[in-house]
Order: sequence, then C-alpha cells, then structure tokens
Amino acid sequence: MRTEQQMMDLIMKKALEDDRIRAVTMEGSRANKNAVHDQYSDFDICYFVSDVREFTKDKGWIEYFGDILIVQYPTDWYSHPYDYNNHDNFTYLIQFTDGNRIDLTIIDITTITKEANNTEPRVILLNKDNFEELIPIDNEEVFFIKPPTQMEFYNTSNEFRWLSIYISKGLCRNEFYYAKYSYEVPIMEMFMKMLNWKIGIDHAFQVTTGSHYKYLKRFLNDNEMKRVQGIFPNGEYEDMWNKLFQMYDYFDELAAYVAMHFRYEHNKNETIHVRNFLTKRREQYNGYE
Repeated sequence: MRTEQQMMDLIMKKALEDDRIRAVTMEGSRANKNAVHDQYSDFDICYFVSDVREFTKDKGWIEYFGDILIVQYPTDWYSHPYDYNNHDNFTYLIQFTDGNRIDLTIIDITTITKEANNTEPRVILLNKDNFEELIPIDNEEVFFIKPPTQMEFYNTSNEFRWLSIYISKGLCRNEFYYAKYSYEVPIMEMFMKMLNWKIGIDHAFQVTTGSHYKYLKRFLNDNEMKRVQGIFPNGEYEDMWNKLFQMYDYFDELAAYVAMHFRYEHNKNETIHVRNFLTKRREQYNGYE
C-alpha cells in the first residue's frame, strides 16, 4: 500500500504539472486534526480548474493516480444525470487496488466565489492564482452538535414513540425486514439524536460525534457504550421485542435528561401510554404465534 506521503506527492505532482489545475485543497478527515487518521482515511481533494469540461469528457485521465479497483461518479447518477456541457462540479470517488482512496472533486474556477462561504475544515495545498476565496479552516465548529429547539425536541420524542408502534406491528405480523428496518433506520435516528443532545449538554455543545455518530465512544464510558451496543437486536423476533423495550426505556431516560436541561416539557403520559400499548401488542404476538 502506498504511503500517505506517496499519495500526496502524486496528487500534487499532477496539479503542478497540469497548467489547467489552478488550485488544490484538501477537506475531510485528513484536514481535521480531531478526526481519525489511519490507512483507511480517504484523500478528499478538490482540483480547481480552468474548464471542468476538460476533466469530464475523457475520464481515463484518473488512471494517473494508480490501479483502480472501482470508481463512482455520484454527480452523474440515474436520478440526476450530469450535463457534460456545463461547468458544474464533478466528483470522482476512486478506490485503488492497494487500499488507498481519493474522493476527487473538480471545480470550475468560474464558480470559485462560492468557496468564500465554505465553513468546513480545509487545507490549502496549492493556489497558483492567489484566489482570495480559498481560506484555510482549522476548526470543526460547523460539525458541533447543535442544541435542539423546543419544537425539535418535541417532534423527535413524539416521532420515536410513533415509530415504536410500527416496529410492534411488524413483529406481530412476523414481517422480519419491515420490523428490523423500522428499528435500525428511522427510530434509531431519533434515538441517536437524543443521545447526541445528551452528549452535547455534557460537553457544552463544543464537540461532534462525527458522521453517522462514528466517534460515540469518545464521549461515552464503557458501561454507556455497552448499553448503546446492547439495544441492537439480532435476527430473532423475541430479541427484537426485548431490545425494543430496552431502547424505549433508554430513550425515555435521555429525553428526561435533555428536557430537564432545557426546561422543555417531557410528555410522560404519552411515554407511559405508548409503552403500555406496546406491552399489549407483545401479548398479542405471543398469541399470534
């Protein structure tokens, strides 16, 4: 596997030798001192070019960077085809056979004024024309957990309880994927939002748990982390029932904590009534089998 320095040398060599590339920036985890840096970290690179069309009409040029395992073009997708005659940004997601990956975005310099509004961590690697819009950003404040408004707290709590009924319905019908999807996607997002707010409170909303909450273990002790891991069910219906009630009660604790901090209303009556409803559903399930 090529080293980080070898990859950076390759990225910069291309930019320095190609007069059409006028600036280079690096974003993502490698531009953020608080992010994880290891062999799995992507190289999130932006090439600012004189004409983006010259880098999209023939895609073979990306082979310059190495032996490609697989590549994606997320800006040219079946649901939103890319217009190759315009000057819009174009992105190559390139996975190399040696394990390295470059997420390379091509940006036309005619749109560079938009970069003045960028607030995400960024390193300026090259600026041939001294574009004033390309400013290095060395903090991750844009990613910090945001406190909930009273309405957002209410909606999240209400949505969590509402979705719990979906899961119980799927379990009662033995609709495996419906129940498991409802558990692991929409309701889990509500749970993680509430957990995130609790972490935010404990750290004065000056931290981030990262994309998809990947840095949770930085902010939870061993027992808390085990408790979070323990609410994820396996493929057994009984286990899904058990974990549903565990998650439900855990969420209620978190919601009470967040509500107390912000002095928001915590709807205990709704919590109790829905839990009782779930209990009756579980009794029906046992009879349904």
